Order: sequence, then structure tokens, then C-alpha cells
Amino acid sequence: MTLLVCSTCPRYDRRHSGHFGQALKQAIAQDPRHIPVRSVACLGGCPDDGVVALDGPGMARVRFTRLEPGDAPAVITAALAHAKSATGNPDAWTVPAQIADRLSSVTTKRVPLPGTEAPPPTNTHTPIP
Repeated sequence: MTLLVCSTCPRYDRRHSGHFGQALKQAIAQDPRHIPVRSVACLGGCPDDGVVALDGPGMARVRFTRLEPGDAPAVITAALAHAKSATGNPDAWTVPAQIADRLSSVTTKRVPLPGTEAPPPTNTHTPIP
């Protein structure tokens, strides 16, 4: 599971750019449920500030906007629920009520059709004697 935190929010307020990510990461660090956090330059939630996304291999990416550092406990709860679900889709887990109205995007990942997976790479290099 990956909790992605925007490190540029609020992106268009030069004097405060980056403050959201720093404050949210500090709030998350205070919570006893230790989860990994990754800072990213932008999560595409602009013009709404306070953006985080939940993601994982083969799982839907779920983005929230307009969050504040006080939402850290709800964000952690959402991240843990997302990680426990099979698909990451919010229909498969309970979005905390505190941040449910700020769910701004769900991006499902394409799953290869059976029989269309790429074959494993083969070594085509000729060894040099």
C-alpha cells in the first residue's frame, strides 16, 4: 500500500506551497498506526488543495482533495482499508465519513485479458568470449 501525499499543495499559492504535505506528514507521524508515506510533486487535484492518493500494485488509485492535517486519522484509516481490499475500489471498503465527501477520483488500472500477458523476457545477447 502506498499513501501518496502532494508535496506542492497549495501549488498556486507560492508563499504556502508545500505546507500541506509537511503538515500532513507530521500529523501522520504522530499516529500510532505507522504507515509508509511517499511525497510526490503533484497528484493532479488542482485547483483543489490538500491532495492525497491511495495506491497499490494492481489496485485502484483513490484520490482525495481539500484535506487538512486534522484529517490524518481518517486518511490513515482509509489507507489501511484500501490496502486490505482486493481491488482498492472504494466500493470494496468503507471510506471514513470524515473524508467521504472529498473523494475526488477513482482510477482503475487495466487488467490484461487472459492469454494477452506479455511473455517473459529472453536473453538475446551473445556472450563475449
